[in-house]
Amino acid sequence: MKELYEKYQLLNIPNKYQLSDVDVVMKEEYLSKEIHVKDMDFLLEPENIDKFIKCYKLDNKEILDKLFSEEEKQSLIHMKIMNEQYPPEPNNLKEMEDTCIQNGEYLVVFIGSMDGKYIEDLKLVGSSSRLFDRLLILAGIEKEDCQLGNIMFEHYLSALSNLGYLD
Repeated sequence: MKELYEKYQLLNIPNKYQLSDVDVVMKEEYLSKEIHVKDMDFLLEPENIDKFIKCYKLDNKEILDKLFSEEEKQSLIHMKIMNEQYPPEPNNLKEMEDTCIQNGEYLVVFIGSMDGKYIEDLKLVGSSSRLFDRLLILAGIEKEDCQLGNIMFEHYLSALSNLGYLD
């Protein structure tokens, strides 16, 4: 972790990205579609719905293929088999959408912000460690929290390392 921290100190990367930057990344890099939070709120706990102001759906097959690790792809294959054996109730929207997400057909990202400028909360529905790491980087961390021993900062450093920012 110390080595990652030393590499991090040499970089001049923003600790936080603005929501407008996140929007560009989500739409241009991941070809995601912005969807009204209320249209996907069935994927959230009712007490958390008001936390989120943006929602993105990533469903481009080529992008998804790059976002899923080999281990995640194997897990998706197993989930597809399970879901074929135990299909969702056709009248249950949440079950049907959950099945699509479990099968790796799409991912959903919810972004929360109190100030409307920076990410303060995020939720990834679906499994992609690469996307989760990227979201952690976009959410950033406060400068005063950038110290070894802070678990949040160490997760942030790991995300930077996993995506090659510290190479």
